[in-house]
Amino acid sequence: MRCSFDRLRLPVVVVLTFCLFCTPVFAQKLTSMGPLGGDVRSLVADPVRPNLLYLGTADGYIYGSQDAGEHWQPLGHVADGVLTAIVVSADASGVVFSSVWTAEKDGEGGGVFSSRDNGKTWQTAGLAGHAVRALVQAPSDPRILVAGALDGVFRSNDSGKNWVRITPPEDLELRNFDSLAIDPQNPEIIYAGTFHLPWKTIDGGKNWEPIYSGMIDDSDVLSMEVDSSNPQRIFASACSGIYRSEDAGANWRKVEGVPYSARRTLVIKQDPSNSAILFAGTTEGLWKTADGGAVWHRISPKDWVINSILVEPSASASSGDERVATSIARTRLLIGTEDRGVLGSDDSGDHFLPFNEGFHHRQIVSIALDAGKPGTVAMVLANSPDKIVQTEDGGLTWSSIDAGLNRNSITQIFSSPVGWYATLDSGGLARFDLQAGKWSSPKNTDAFRFVVNDMAFAEKIWFAASPAGLFVTRDYGVTWNTLPFSSGDLAVDSVRVSADGQKLRIVSSNAMVFSDDAGKSWTWHDLPLDSGGAIRLEFAANGTLLAAARNALYVSRDDGATWQKLQNGLPAAKANDFLIHNDQWLVSMQGRGLFLSQDQGASWSPVKEPGGTGVYGQLSILASGAADGLIYAGSFHHGLYTLDLPRISASKTRVSASTGK
Repeated sequence: MRCSFDRLRLPVVVVLTFCLFCTPVFAQKLTSMGPLGGDVRSLVADPVRPNLLYLGTADGYIYGSQDAGEHWQPLGHVADGVLTAIVVSADASGVVFSSVWTAEKDGEGGGVFSSRDNGKTWQTAGLAGHAVRALVQAPSDPRILVAGALDGVFRSNDSGKNWVRITPPEDLELRNFDSLAIDPQNPEIIYAGTFHLPWKTIDGGKNWEPIYSGMIDDSDVLSMEVDSSNPQRIFASACSGIYRSEDAGANWRKVEGVPYSARRTLVIKQDPSNSAILFAGTTEGLWKTADGGAVWHRISPKDWVINSILVEPSASASSGDERVATSIARTRLLIGTEDRGVLGSDDSGDHFLPFNEGFHHRQIVSIALDAGKPGTVAMVLANSPDKIVQTEDGGLTWSSIDAGLNRNSITQIFSSPVGWYATLDSGGLARFDLQAGKWSSPKNTDAFRFVVNDMAFAEKIWFAASPAGLFVTRDYGVTWNTLPFSSGDLAVDSVRVSADGQKLRIVSSNAMVFSDDAGKSWTWHDLPLDSGGAIRLEFAANGTLLAAARNALYVSRDDGATWQKLQNGLPAAKANDFLIHNDQWLVSMQGRGLFLSQDQGASWSPVKEPGGTGVYGQLSILASGAADGLIYAGSFHHGLYTLDLPRISASKTRVSASTGK
């Protein structure tokens, strides 16, 4: 049975100023707030310039470091998919290759890509449509590249210009390749690990033989490493354990010492300065041996999942950092983890520190802003060991606020008049007690253990939208009661309330229901029939409403009596999120970026972003209302940003409520 595990300090605040519109030109600031870290799938150093490092993510982004990992910066986007490997050519050309694996509706795909400008721009380098899970360069001939894909092994003798399949195309065993290694002296000798045991060729792929004597049958070979000082010694990591061969793979012996629960060893690496030292990255931490594999011991916490390992001898940098100064003439060990980013050690793994400055690749699920405290934000994260974090200093520092959840997962977080409130995926609510520093369920809320879809707050009246209807509290959450509709209870998807608590606007099953008397009476409203129905609704001033449908935005300037589709400048795409921020309307269109209107929706312009970052296309959440007056934008994978958008005079933005022109 195959292992079912696919490899997938203070933050630096970066301010970028760039063109907003082509005509006229407006300046705009985009500021990263972190949090730092994220999912790292591949990690490699330039063999010619060892302080130049590259980092690859699970969603196709490349980051670079010029000081051995002290600082990172986003470089570009390779392709949508997991960056399974990065190879920097050893011929001093500076060409960077990357292999990509994608899961698609009709199967799996990917390919090999190359960059000639240090990772900023990428072009296809062959094997388009092939799910490439391993890529290596021959140590003795940098022109030779070998790629392992789900449908075979491929070889290029001209640095990726042309590829030839070197495995039989219909062979039932020579497929599903997960790892590769090439003999350091002879590029014709190639080792290849599959989902089911390893293989070897000694003639460049003309003939293949299985090499599994001594291995447990049906071992997914996740990583292979040829001993740099003795090519006859091969290490292989599999879901059944770590193996060593002293006769070039003819026979294998299981290396003891790593417990069964940690045997999903995703990567194994040898220290280039000491062949007896090896590191094994597993799903239960990092393991080390100093005697060629006879004895192993764990050198990291058990809950670290290690996807990649980089061992760099004599790493040095010129930043003046105390830890950098002590690292000169020492081996720097860097590990890429599933959700903690890059961690590093300059003392052979005795101590680890985060090496994430500039690497912010978190997925934001929900944002809450404290309107009374500038720079105070709470967020729910998806790819982080800390599921809920908070900053009180505008992102300079983040702290975990997970305590008290007892393994419950939070789906959304809200800022109420009495602090943070959150909805639980198991149903019900939780409130963060600032003095106790932990979450607890509000009293008397057990009566509605339904899933809460949305919340809205006025000063003295709050609402909770749920599949069981709309609930209301008038005593700051002490007691909750259902709010009946004249037509019977409805499943409520979202709710908005005016500051005085009188006007309620809800979305229910793609229809809209309005109340102007705090829920005593209701009226029904619908978008045009071809819209597919409303998904979300927002208030604006003077009876103006903004609604999102499946593929368009609509505006009403008469409190929902009539609706107009917004098209001038907007692409036909789904709105990830939108907001009304003073006289600025902002919408994030899925895959298309940000669009801004400063004339109440009459026209829209794309907001330009820094080249190659792909941040705006990933934005999923927009929020405003904090005391600092900024717009906050959370992304699928790039963390949290603040936007300081330009404003034009009110005389140029005023739109007629009757005509919309």
